[in-house]
Amino acid sequence: MKPFTVIDHLVSKSSFDLVLDKETTALKTTPELSEAELEHFYPKTGYASHDTQANGFKAKAYAWVKRINIKSKLKWIRQYATTGHMLDYGAGNGDFALAAQHEGWQVGVFETSPDATEILKQRQLLVVAQPLQENQYDVITLWHVFEHINRPEDALATFYKSLKPGGVLVLAVPNAASWDAKHYKSFWAAYDVPRHRWHYNKHAISLLGRKAGFELLNTKNMYWDAFYISLLSEQYRNAKAPWVNALCKGLFANLKGWQTTNTSSLTFFLQKPK
Repeated sequence: MKPFTVIDHLVSKSSFDLVLDKETTALKTTPELSEAELEHFYPKTGYASHDTQANGFKAKAYAWVKRINIKSKLKWIRQYATTGHMLDYGAGNGDFALAAQHEGWQVGVFETSPDATEILKQRQLLVVAQPLQENQYDVITLWHVFEHINRPEDALATFYKSLKPGGVLVLAVPNAASWDAKHYKSFWAAYDVPRHRWHYNKHAISLLGRKAGFELLNTKNMYWDAFYISLLSEQYRNAKAPWVNALCKGLFANLKGWQTTNTSSLTFFLQKPK
């Protein structure tokens, strides 16, 4: 597969290439930026995962879907663990962590963003620092965070050490092999370059997890993501009726990915052996 070019539609309008990593089949955003360089590619306001207020119809719709998703996420986790210590890594504004805490989990949160960290402290969540303690957590969650991490193998090794035996790592990532990724091509909003450093598929996550010592327990479709990503993608290509198109394309993407567990975003449940 030849590298192809994607534009940062959200902030800079700069171009980046996606290059196939032959070992994992994941795509890597190039050139590789340092953390300091990457800071300039985040919007000063309105990056969805860090917002605590929903202003405007699109933001309110996002917040409404997010609440539904949080309930689903906690239900999925209850299939593998019901109580104990949880780390929400890349916790954003802390909505998921607060919901888990309400269900009885002892929750720690981690964020690289100073602004997000301050929000988490204001919401009275337990902010943890790196390096993470070994054999500390029953569950570690990364909700659309893993694609932002530059060294995925190193991160997985850290999470493996931090989990107790039998602990579960939950990774939610955009699926670069989904129907909507193929349909929108360079306009697919979930590429989100350069903020997303890696672009995964089922094989890539399974391979990386296995190399780190994890067993893949399950993979879940994330149906709502297809609609949100389709809406952004339609707006990026200046569609005349983005909401209508997004509804149709999102529905079709979910139908295409439903039976094969290959929707716009996927959640993987990886277990450290007992």
